[in-house]
Amino acid sequence: MTPTFFTLKSSQVCFVGSEQSASKWAGIVDKYQRLFSAHPAKKWLLSESDSFVFSALFYALLSSGKSVVLPQNSQPEHIKHVKLSVDASVGPEFISPTFTSDIDCLPVAELTLTISAEAEVYFYTSGSTGTPKIIIKPYKLLHREVDALESKFHAYVKETVFVSTVPHQHIYGLLYKILWPINKGHAFVPQAYEYPEQMATQIAADSCMAATIISSPAQLQRMVADNPLAAVKAKVRNIFSSGGPLDANKNVALQQALQCQLIEVFGSTETGGIGWRARQSLSDEDWHVFNEVKISYQQGSDLLAISSSYISEPLYNADDRVQILDDYRFRVLGRADSVVKIEEKRVSLDEVQNRLKQHPFIDDAFVVVIGTERRKLAALIVLNEEGNQASQGWKKMELDKLFKGFLSNWYEAVLVPKKYRYPIELPYNARGKLSRREAESYFE
Repeated sequence: MTPTFFTLKSSQVCFVGSEQSASKWAGIVDKYQRLFSAHPAKKWLLSESDSFVFSALFYALLSSGKSVVLPQNSQPEHIKHVKLSVDASVGPEFISPTFTSDIDCLPVAELTLTISAEAEVYFYTSGSTGTPKIIIKPYKLLHREVDALESKFHAYVKETVFVSTVPHQHIYGLLYKILWPINKGHAFVPQAYEYPEQMATQIAADSCMAATIISSPAQLQRMVADNPLAAVKAKVRNIFSSGGPLDANKNVALQQALQCQLIEVFGSTETGGIGWRARQSLSDEDWHVFNEVKISYQQGSDLLAISSSYISEPLYNADDRVQILDDYRFRVLGRADSVVKIEEKRVSLDEVQNRLKQHPFIDDAFVVVIGTERRKLAALIVLNEEGNQASQGWKKMELDKLFKGFLSNWYEAVLVPKKYRYPIELPYNARGKLSRREAESYFE
């Protein structure tokens, strides 16, 4: 049975890698908890880039009985839109009310927080349409998922320092970077590292005996060719990755180079975690179901349905095509919205881009649909070192012809991409997800 309230002692919070401390953190929470409690506003927008300050304000709001709204990003127009739906805002860019992220607070040695199980956290997510939508999570669901992570992975992460490359305002970053270490007493670095060189420097420090890295496929894929973490591989124990599938070759290459455990997480803002896998080989495609998650097929289809203690609905119909192996294992076949019709012929965009990735010249690929009156496929292709060297002096049309010929081994001419672009990297966003709209803009 879910408790009515959850408690958190500030003394269990452990920060590493800066002058920040549990007592300083508790001082911020204590100050703002009193300010928020005295304010009549119920629903608060929290926009703060500093994860140390963010986490203090997050817990101050929840323990004051407030709802927390987390924006999708800090872009002015998005913030302007979100502010229309809240009662008040807190963060460095807001003048009214007069609460800012000023952390000049007196340290507090010990503080016990009480948080209602029903306290609400609002997430903005783009979903499959690209239009931001709101997902509301009671704190009890987030807490249950943290309990599940600790139960499943405690042996992996104990006595490590959590180091992150992901933002905290999305559910993956909030759960793995903030809530898990704070609620379960694991040491963590609140700063997010944009560059792996910075992260390697932090891991090399004496304060970090062993590291658990929280990252995304886009960031990890860049480290395969040039990996600053190789110098500190003796300290890298685990890597968690979420936001999309990590290319199998790059996954195995990273594990071999760093001699660590790499755990991929499959889920969404709506569902929370559904499954995880620690790939053992290139052919190991099986996902393992998290505790308290049950999987099934939607009626008459290969689409995934789940029941889970991490969601409010009794059953959630996902947009993912799957092959269920047994009650505890499944394989992901692709997104339902990746199956499109081109001149009355059905094709999976995921399948076409995975075929492209099998070519020895290709590091990464993304396939989109372009055109309105006559729809056709187009492909963004990132060449690897071998591809760049082999194609030196080639005309673009010769490179296009090479990949068209390669795909024609599997697809009729109408289903082979007609247009190609060769960017240095694909348009991944801060969460490690590919932006379909930005990819389409390459062909306008």
